Amino acid sequence: MLKNEIYNLMEAASVLSKGIYRYGTFLKDSRECSNCQQIWNYMRQTDEEQLKRILNHLKQHFDREVEFKLTA
Repeated sequence: MLKNEIYNLMEAASVLSKGIYRYGTFLKDSRECSNCQQIWNYMRQTDEEQLKRILNHLKQHFDREVEFKLTA
């Protein structure tokens, strides 16, 4: 069973990933408004950075779990 902290990180990664996927549509829909496009580009960039940070931290958790099981 996953610890809550790991599950929460995975859930957040899933939500961010789905949102990042949608930014392409948002950009396409706002092609007549450069300010909207700037907002969507900024949000996509920050979401990608957050996702990367979460995934790197998840990897640390998984690596520790594997190391623990190997030494047990």
